[in-house]
Amino acid sequence: MALSEGKAKLVKRLRNPRFRPREGYFIVEGVRWAREILMGDLTPEVRFALVSPRLAGFQAGRDLVNLLTASGLPLQEVSDQELEALSDTEHPQGVLLVVREPHDPLGVLMAHAVPKVLILDGVQDPGNTGTLIRAARAFGLSGVFTLEGTVDPFNCKVVRASAGALAHIPVLRLPWADVSQWLEEKRVPLLVADARGEDVRAVDLQPPWALVVGNEGAGPRIELMERAARVLAIPMDPGVDSLNAGLAGAILLFALSPSSGE
Repeated sequence: MALSEGKAKLVKRLRNPRFRPREGYFIVEGVRWAREILMGDLTPEVRFALVSPRLAGFQAGRDLVNLLTASGLPLQEVSDQELEALSDTEHPQGVLLVVREPHDPLGVLMAHAVPKVLILDGVQDPGNTGTLIRAARAFGLSGVFTLEGTVDPFNCKVVRASAGALAHIPVLRLPWADVSQWLEEKRVPLLVADARGEDVRAVDLQPPWALVVGNEGAGPRIELMERAARVLAIPMDPGVDSLNAGLAGAILLFALSPSSGE
């Protein structure tokens, strides 16, 4: 069955950074990430799923088709060529989901009595952003705030780099003024990652807390530095300039969440 013009145009709009946030949907590709969305804690709504014959070529693909069929979601079969034309990946696996951004993520985050939050301040690289969202889920955080200047957390490259974490942890796009008010109301101390800070290994911080990871080049904005309760750094050997934002943030989250896997 040929793909309708309306669905094809929607997928193309969702690939455009200017239009995607207006639509309120995002694209998920790949068998593993599609399964994460379907089984995720936030149970985001899938508007429709596209599958091609390529999925039948391996067991995980066949299992996913069975899961999609059993779920009762709007499912359409298209040719491999049609799916490739819509895909943003180099080697499409034969599945593409159009998914609504999770409903009421702030409400989900507010359910945590003692929150641990990641704040991304102007992080512009999609790979770093996706890695940080993935790390936030891995280390048991309550949610992620993305401030002005941060790349769209639901764009295609971020979704892939987050490895399905967007289906499990609330991610919100908010201005700093709103986040600042939330921190004050909830009495959540602000921690800021900066190379000039104190050795993260020397601190023993219990939640609640919110960790800021800033822009890859400029670092966190001055308002956040001035608001910080603690400024934390990762000690490195002499001659090492820095780590990328994704790696540095993940290390800091690990250091701050020693009991997240218990």
